[in-house]
Amino acid sequence: MTAAAPGSGSTPAVALEAALRGRPVRPLVVPLASAVAGELQDLDPRAVLADPGKLSALVREVARSLRTDAAVAEFGTRWDAEALGMSLDWAGGFPPALRGGIPASGSLDVSAPRAAAVLETIRRLRTLLDDLPCAAGITGPAALSRLAGGDPAPAAAAALSLAAVRALCEAGARIVFVVEQPEPPDDPAAFAAALAPLWGSVAFYRALGVLHLAGAADGWQAVIEGGGPYVPCFDPDASPGLAALTAGRERGLFGLALPPGPVSARARALAASERCALVTHTRELAGAVASRDLVACAAQLAGALG
Repeated sequence: MTAAAPGSGSTPAVALEAALRGRPVRPLVVPLASAVAGELQDLDPRAVLADPGKLSALVREVARSLRTDAAVAEFGTRWDAEALGMSLDWAGGFPPALRGGIPASGSLDVSAPRAAAVLETIRRLRTLLDDLPCAAGITGPAALSRLAGGDPAPAAAAALSLAAVRALCEAGARIVFVVEQPEPPDDPAAFAAALAPLWGSVAFYRALGVLHLAGAADGWQAVIEGGGPYVPCFDPDASPGLAALTAGRERGLFGLALPPGPVSARARALAASERCALVTHTRELAGAVASRDLVACAAQLAGALG
């Protein structure tokens, strides 16, 4: 594969540190290419995600070839839900569906199959990639609550998600995606307050916390208006209200979650803002982009920077 330039002179480590200080030198370019890397060896997502050795080697190859600003160890596999007691159903392919519920006494079991694989992949990437940051995600508390049938409630689920975030950061993740669905929580103020310890923990580990919102997520405005030590990341064309909210602010970082394909004029304009800290995709590229098209897909994402 031929490398796609992410956009500007500073190294990924320098760009990340600048974002952590609240003064981005440029947006970090982070294609969500993790499970899709398995296609390089004709491995389906479930097979490659279960093998930290193969996954870390393939993600390293993809990250270096595409010249990304982070190597993505995990995105959207719902590993934390399994570690909290739910079952992953791969019958429908990637991403796996969730079955069952979270026990009332549920706590994060880092020895669960997906949890163990995710954490080991991060540890391996940290040693393989020198100063290239590693990124990984958790299922957002509101999404986790909804997928578990409403029990626990979103605010209560935030306490469970805190353990997952700490596990990622202790393994070495420097960018942590909290992946939510478009539907907002019923009580935005209570939810934002419940998330504060989670964002504080990410900041404690000197990692960048990203609230990832794909699709029509304008309902999240009431959560995001209060701000916090995290980067709200959204699709500006699907969520014009969030785009207007962030564009109208004088302070506070934001990121863009863009679908694979050509970048819109609205997204390019927002990416040019000095407050844009990150550009990424709306979803893991497995099932959305063939491995042979990764170079073009990464180039389109980097092209958002002009």
